[in-house]
Amino acid sequence: MKLFKKSDFLIIFFVLLVLLIFFTVKTTGNEKGNFVVKLDGKEILELKDPGEYEIKNENGELLTIVHFDGEYAWVTNSSCPLKICEKTGKISKGGEIICVPNKIVIESKNTQELQTW
Repeated sequence: MKLFKKSDFLIIFFVLLVLLIFFTVKTTGNEKGNFVVKLDGKEILELKDPGEYEIKNENGELLTIVHFDGEYAWVTNSSCPLKICEKTGKISKGGEIICVPNKIVIESKNTQELQTW
């Protein structure tokens, strides 16, 4: 009397394969993303390390302050009148903060790479 049939091994194989794919996707989806800061369409700064970054224009005037904690990025102390970029709050991988008056875009580097296809 056989304990397992060939079809039992195929079912076990496919279940293990699905579990492997699920855990691979789950662990690679949790990577902490880097962010890039663009001023007037040009990349001026990449946020890799946690900290507070001052964004200034070519005249040296302070436009905004960007904070990065390793996982989230957010804007404080913006010089724009409506402060929508500050009200956007914290963004994580895949998010964007746009300050139209100052022509600043803060976006996930992973998002940027996806958009270039």
